Amino acid sequence: MDNKHKHIKTVTLAYFSGTGCTKAVADCFEKELLEQKLQVNKINIATDDTYHDKKTDLLIILSPVYAFQLAAIVEKWTKNLPKTNGTYAAVISVSGGGEVSPNTACRIKCKHLLKRKGYDLIYEKMMVMPSNFAIQARKQLNFDLINILPQKVNKIISDIMSGKKNLLKPKLQDRLFSTLGKAEHFGASIFGLSIHPSRDCNQCGKCVRNCPKKNIQMKNGSPKFGFHCLWCMKCIYYCPRKALSPRILKFSVLKNGFDMNHMIKRSSKKIANSKKGYSKNVLCQGAIDYLQEK
Repeated sequence: MDNKHKHIKTVTLAYFSGTGCTKAVADCFEKELLEQKLQVNKINIATDDTYHDKKTDLLIILSPVYAFQLAAIVEKWTKNLPKTNGTYAAVISVSGGGEVSPNTACRIKCKHLLKRKGYDLIYEKMMVMPSNFAIQARKQLNFDLINILPQKVNKIISDIMSGKKNLLKPKLQDRLFSTLGKAEHFGASIFGLSIHPSRDCNQCGKCVRNCPKKNIQMKNGSPKFGFHCLWCMKCIYYCPRKALSPRILKFSVLKNGFDMNHMIKRSSKKIANSKKGYSKNVLCQGAIDYLQEK
């Protein structure tokens, strides 16, 4: 590897993950960076919303895409960063759809916030992971997305360390979508308020403990949802009794559930199928292109 950026010795990974996809990406970055003898500080924004002023040569922010933007909790964290003088920064977005319209402008706000804080933005990339929203992708496609992750992460690290920049120009119409996506924050609040437990709920409180926004409280032995939902759906998918469901926008919840840890375990036993091609599916085309790109 051509270490043009030899002075990069310490990397801070700051991530938010709802149902595990972005965490898997962050974990992979950590593993590969440590193998290259770099020091890594990893921050889970959901549990540590303040930036520890540790010396870092490169800040990598990782976030899922929610309604054409990065997660609001990530943008808030970025806004509260202390000012710096030219520290390198990269923004990695994670979605099930890929770098396709209307997602190409999802990183704009975060990039703008980083530049205002004095960071030298050198890299951005969309990572594609199994979709947990609305679309139930084929199992083999999901397994291939997980198995190709180390290769994709190594490529990004190699690019950055060799001095290669990757700054993308979003499509004009997607800038509008990103602006309209601000309404998603209100929609997420309404979605959260509509979540209710069924009779299968055993009041275990796991949803209360797992909520990144502390938006759920136990009242009279039953979970009650507030007005600060992120729409990450961690409470729904992680419920051991499958007892939580929304009253509105039900299409967004996968009927068969979503278990990232289970998929990761199963993917290690599956042979990559991307070279053989996939059946045509417009909704999954971004993921297919991601797998087949050189």
